[in-house]
Amino acid sequence: LYEKLAGLELTVSKLSAECEEAEKNRTNDIDLPVEIETAKAQAQHYVESTKEFKKLLSASGIKKEYTHETLQKMSEKVSALSAEIEQTNKRIAKFKELPPSIPLAKEKIRQIKIEIETVEQEFPELACVS
Repeated sequence: LYEKLAGLELTVSKLSAECEEAEKNRTNDIDLPVEIETAKAQAQHYVESTKEFKKLLSASGIKKEYTHETLQKMSEKVSALSAEIEQTNKRIAKFKELPPSIPLAKEKIRQIKIEIETVEQEFPELACVS
């Protein structure tokens, strides 16, 4: 939008210069040609459009540094970080069942050993040969 505003302001200044030049070159009080009137109307329209765009931009809170290119780069960065997070989550998923501390991990190991002994007593044919 800022680029569009700059283009509109440039066009307005060109049209205004053309109108002033036509005014200077006018030799009598005969009505200005239709092209000059059209150019004046266009210039006025562009001035009003520029003011409207400036109001919209200031009301929306958009800053000049938020151009399409910077937003696109930010989006690519977010996508890359999301992919990295997904890979990291896949790597740590296998550790989610582990207890958060060593004493709790030792307790879990003790409980699993008790379960194994219980199963081996119920089914001696499944017992591991040590």
